[in-house]
This record gives sequence, structure tokens and C-alpha cells, in this order.
Amino acid sequence: MNVIVDKTSIELQEQSEVKHFTDMRALQFEKLIIEADGNPNVSKNEIFESSPVFKPYTFAEMLEMPSKKWLMDQVFGAGDIGMIYGAPGCGKTFLIIDMIMSLCTGSRWANRFDVQRPLYIAYCAGEGLSGLPPRFSSIAKHYSITSLHNFAFYANPPQLYDDNAIATINRFCNEWKARQLEKDAKPLDVLIIDTLHTATNAADENSAQHMGKVLSSCRLAANDLGCAVILVHHTNKNGAIERGSSSLRGAMDFMIKIEKPSEGITKAVMTCSKLKDGEQWAEQSFNLCSQVECGSVYVLWDEPGNPKQIKGSKMSDKEKLKAEMERYAGRTLTCKTLAESIAKTEPYTRKLLNELENAKVVIER
Repeated sequence: MNVIVDKTSIELQEQSEVKHFTDMRALQFEKLIIEADGNPNVSKNEIFESSPVFKPYTFAEMLEMPSKKWLMDQVFGAGDIGMIYGAPGCGKTFLIIDMIMSLCTGSRWANRFDVQRPLYIAYCAGEGLSGLPPRFSSIAKHYSITSLHNFAFYANPPQLYDDNAIATINRFCNEWKARQLEKDAKPLDVLIIDTLHTATNAADENSAQHMGKVLSSCRLAANDLGCAVILVHHTNKNGAIERGSSSLRGAMDFMIKIEKPSEGITKAVMTCSKLKDGEQWAEQSFNLCSQVECGSVYVLWDEPGNPKQIKGSKMSDKEKLKAEMERYAGRTLTCKTLAESIAKTEPYTRKLLNELENAKVVIER
């Protein structure tokens, strides 16, 4: 028996400029399965046998595939999976909230990154819930924002590892799509999960196998909802890189690190430590300014490309390199290892090493 597929919806999907074009076959396949569930005369086995999962593309077809669709220019695009990470108290949450305001209003972020249009955002928080209202109020007041119709807040993060949990990522996706059918929600553009730790109960973040399953869950959400997924995470003990398995970094489309040059100050720096489909941009500093009426602070961005700002960061990176080499004095360290230790690119790290060598910096043994 033939199964009728809605060709119009498929054509619209094919015309959309989404990054993960191969999901089209998966969507068709899923639609066939759904229709089979409601039709006793259709055998699922027949669908499995007659519907190919892998579609080959010719070289010409591959070249014609849609280019990346940036949601925030040179930061992330539709379907991307990324991470914003930093040590506790570095200002991650304030930066995330500031980003949400720009995404929802379609405004330029950090005085430099254009947002293509007002986006629909879901923010799932798993910790520090009581402190969020004053933080959101403070930053909203700074931008004179009184309401955000395209923002949804969840006081529990979807679980990305534990399939036996009630609040799984599958359930989140199904509930969002159900809300869409009821005209209670629009297609989701960005899903923010704060933090990765609270969304991975029972998982060992140092296990590549466990994190592989977590990453598969993130990809499922990105594909199922057509959204970007942003994970908020912590750094390791020395504050150099993100905590957990290296498989996390390998799978990210973009990574942004937040750090304070020193404790007890309000200045912080945002650095692009990975951008798979673009060139890593220069770091951006910001201040956390008090908003007395709201009992919290807001983000005040410095002007991009400030020479003093760049110079200060360079000195900080050199100090980190020196500390890392002193820590492993007597051992051979590759440029790649050192670059990973300070979350920078190899060319940049090699340049710093040459400058340290030319300056005849002494490494304590």
C-alpha cells in the first residue's frame, strides 16, 4: 500500500537554508513512520526496506548545497552546537543574559556581532534560579526592555544523558513541537542549557563514551527543532580549558571562553577559542556595572579592537604559557599541547613562544 507524504512541506524544507541539509531524508523517513503508526494496513518493515536512509549526492549537487546560515554573524548559525565556558564567578550568566537580550531583539551584540532578526530563545537553567530575576531585570533595564514575547524560560534543563529521567531532551523536543501545533510557540532558533553539568545527571563528563551520548542528544535537538544549541559549562581546575572529555571540544561548532584577568575586579574578557566555519575573532572585554535598583549588575561592553585591551590579553597569555612550562619543567611540550592549555590557536601560541624566546624569558625549574 502506498503511503502519501506531504510534498509541500518537504519542498519547503528543501528550500530552507539550513546547515544540516541531509536531515531532509530523515524527516521524510520520520513522517512515513508517524503515518504508519496510524494506519494498520501499512507495515513498518516495508517502510524500513523501501525508504533509503543514505542519499548520495553528486559533486555538482554537493556544491549547490546551501551555505551556512548565520544567526549571529561570525558567532553561530542555525543547527550549530556551541559552548560558553568559564570559571565560577567570571560573569558567564550575565554574558548569557546579555546575549539573550540581543538575540530576542535582533540587536547587535557586544557592539560588533549582528543578529539576523529577532530570534526565538529557550533558556533552561539548572542552578542559581533565585538569582536570575534580579540579573534579568538589571540587564533588561540597561537596554530599556520591558517584555520579550519570543523568550521562554525553563527552571529545569532537559537531560542529555539519562534516558530514564522524566525531563529528557526527547520530551522537551516533543513538547515544543506540540506547542507549535497548538500555535502556542514559534519554531525555536536557540536552545541554551545552563549548565551542562546539571543536564547530564549520572554521566561521567570525563568519559568520551558518556559525552558522546550527550553530544548525540544535542544533535538530536538541533536536528529535530532546527535550532542552535548552546551549552554553558565550567573550566577545569587551572581555568585554562573546559572541564571534561576532549570529545566535547572536538564536536563543538563554536566555543567562547569567559575569564577575569584577576580576582576582585569587574572587568572580564570574552575570547573565541573555536569557530569551525569562520575565523576566530579578536577577544572582547566588558565590565560588570552595578544596577542598584535591581540589586544586580549589567554588562557594559568596551569598544572592539582597543589596542590596550589586546595588549593586556597578550601579556596574560604569555604569563599562562610561562606558568604551564614551569609546571612541566624538564618535559617536552608541543605547541599544540601549550595552545590547548591556554585555549588559543597554534599559530598564535607559536608567536607568543617566539616572543618569549626573543625576550630571553627564564623558565623557573
